[in-house]
Amino acid sequence: MPVKDDFARVPVPQDRRVGGFHIAMVVVGGTISIPGFLMAAAIGDGLGVAHAAAAFILGCLTLAVLGAMTAWAGVKSRFSAYMLAEFAFGRRGAAAANLAVALSLIGWFGVISNIFAQAADLLVSQTLGLSIPAEIYAVIGSLLIVGVTISGFKGIDKLALALVPLMALFLIYAAALSIGKIDGWSLPADQRTLSFSSAVSAVIGSYIAGVIIQPDYARFARNRPHAIWSAVIALGVSFPVVLLLAAIPSVAMGQSDLFLIMLGLGIGVPAFILLLLASWSSNVLCLYSAGLSVATILKRVDLRTILLAAGTAGTALAMLHAQDYLTRYLILLGIALPPIASIYASEALLFRDAFSLEALKTESAVSWPAFAAWGGAVAAGYAAYSERASFTGVAALDSILAAFMIYAGLGYARRAAARRSGRAA
Repeated sequence: MPVKDDFARVPVPQDRRVGGFHIAMVVVGGTISIPGFLMAAAIGDGLGVAHAAAAFILGCLTLAVLGAMTAWAGVKSRFSAYMLAEFAFGRRGAAAANLAVALSLIGWFGVISNIFAQAADLLVSQTLGLSIPAEIYAVIGSLLIVGVTISGFKGIDKLALALVPLMALFLIYAAALSIGKIDGWSLPADQRTLSFSSAVSAVIGSYIAGVIIQPDYARFARNRPHAIWSAVIALGVSFPVVLLLAAIPSVAMGQSDLFLIMLGLGIGVPAFILLLLASWSSNVLCLYSAGLSVATILKRVDLRTILLAAGTAGTALAMLHAQDYLTRYLILLGIALPPIASIYASEALLFRDAFSLEALKTESAVSWPAFAAWGGAVAAGYAAYSERASFTGVAALDSILAAFMIYAGLGYARRAAARRSGRAA
C-alpha cells in the first residue's frame, strides 16, 4: 500500500526499524548502476585491471568512511538528510540546500533513464532486429521506478532484496566469460590513458551523492552499529567488487563501451535485463530522496504527490536528452552538494545531543555559519576542480574537508564565546 509520508518530516519510530542487512542491500542496489558500469569500464580500459582495482579500493574506502559518518548522523537523529539540513542550516536556510539536492537527484534520474533508453534501443535492435523509439523505454522504465518508490522504504527494501542477487549474478557471468581473454593484468605506464588520481576521483564522484542521502536509509537502522556497518559493507566491500566485475570485460575486449562489450560477448539479452534492473534499483533511490528533499520545502503536499511530480519531471528530462545539457551543471553540483553532508554531519555528531522539532522552531531560521562553511567549501572544491589548488586532488573530497573544518571551527568558537559570556554574567 503506498504511503503518504514515510516519515519524511518526523523521526522513524521503533517499530519500523530494520537490521543493517536490509540497509546494506538497499545501498548495494544503488551502487549497481549504469553510470557506475560505464565509469568502471572506462577506468579498466585506461589503467588495466590491477591499477583499476587499486583505484576502486581506495575510492570506495573513502566513500565508506564518509558514508559511515552520514549514516551515523541519520541513525542518531532518526531524520532524513533534508531534516538534518534544517537543524544545521535553519528552517528557512535549509530550503536552498535541499532544493539544490532535489534538482541534482531529479537531473540524475533523467540522465540514467536516458542512458538506459539508448542502451535498450541499441541492444534490442542489435539482438532482436526491432526498432522501438528510445522514449518508449524511458517511459516504461520510469513507470516501474515510480511504482516502487511510492510504496516508501518498505517497497525499496523488498526491491533491493529481489534485484541485488540477480544483478550480482549477471555481473559475475559477464566477468567469467571474459576473464580468460585478458592478456595481462597490468598495463605499462606508457600505455595508460588515465591517471590514478583521476580514477580515484571518478570513483568517489560516482557515488558522493549517495553518501549525502545515506541518512534517508540509515534512519531506519535498528541501532548505530547496524547503520555504520551497513555503509562500510555496501561501500567499502561490495562496491569495489561490483566495479571490478564491470571493468574485467572492458579490459578483456579492449573496449570501454560496456554495451558493445556485452554484445561482443554474445549476451545481449542478459545485458538488457541487467540494464533494466540496474536502472530500476539506482533510480528508485534518486527519486525517493528527491521526494524527501522536496517534502521539507512543500510541507503541505504529501510525499506520494511529490514523488509522482518528480518522476514526471525526470522522465521529461530523459525524453529531452537531458545529459546533453546537464553534464556541466551536474559536475558543478558534484562540488556544491558534498559540503551539505559534511555540515549536517558535523552539526549532528559534534554539536547536537537532541533533535527536537519544537526546539527547532525557536532557533534562528537561517544559520549563517552553515552558509559561510558551504561557501568556503564550494570555493575550495572549485579551486581543486580548476586545478588551481587542492588538498587531496579530488574536488568533492576537498569541499567536504573544507566544510567540516570551517563549520566545526565556527561551532567551537561560538561555544567558547557562549561560555565566556556566561562566566561574565
